[in-house]
Amino acid sequence: MMRVEHLAENVSLYLGDSREILPTLPRPAAIVSDPPYGQRQNTNIMEPGRNRGYRSNLPNQGQAAHKRTNNGTLRGSGFVTMWPRTIAGDDADFDPSHLLTAADIVLIWGAHRFGSRLSAGSTLVWDKVPTGKVRDQGDGEIAWLNVWPPRPVRIFRLLWDGVCVGPAARHEVTAGQSRVHPTQKPEALMSWCIAQARVPASGVICDPYMGAGSTGVAAVRAGYGFVGMELEPLYFETACRRIADALSRPSFLADLMPAAAVGGAA
Repeated sequence: MMRVEHLAENVSLYLGDSREILPTLPRPAAIVSDPPYGQRQNTNIMEPGRNRGYRSNLPNQGQAAHKRTNNGTLRGSGFVTMWPRTIAGDDADFDPSHLLTAADIVLIWGAHRFGSRLSAGSTLVWDKVPTGKVRDQGDGEIAWLNVWPPRPVRIFRLLWDGVCVGPAARHEVTAGQSRVHPTQKPEALMSWCIAQARVPASGVICDPYMGAGSTGVAAVRAGYGFVGMELEPLYFETACRRIADALSRPSFLADLMPAAAVGGAA
């Protein structure tokens, strides 16, 4: 059953399938989203044989009090995040076609995975490892923005490598603590996306694949209305808490933006 949380006059969150919900709502000014990429990723780090984890000083929903060693046994103090085994929709190649005409402005992460399904547009890049370290996973991600003729390529540089994160993100994910979503985007990154998209000041931003709510936090802190949708109840609850907290505080995200990210929205 679909659930709706109205956190403010122009901020509503929906627990349910965005493909069913989005067509029933007023057209937003912008879609800014990080949908599933079709990576078929197993995100339950506590399954037998898995040893990846993020330590935290205090327990919260979805965590267990121990950490796996390299041989799969549990040991130590602290807590390890337990997420659902998969991200909804990640078990198949993602088709973004239902998003492309859902708003006048559309910005979607994952263009490096499903770029063949997108028309020509502008390119945004997130450099996750500005230190130059070589890592097993990708060094960054690519977003597509439906702007033509294309604007110059813009790069957002913010360290986000396991438990190592840059200073601008330390309000959100601190080294040694757990993330609230396995493919979480930094709030500072999503704030930058909104600026790059040039969303009108009175516009409503929609994230049909809200996850734990980073886009929503960035949107409400910048004074925008927001509509978010998420299928997984655990992430939905987290998004509700994070966005409600952002609504209760004065905006300070711009002060935390790294110098390399501040500036051109051209």
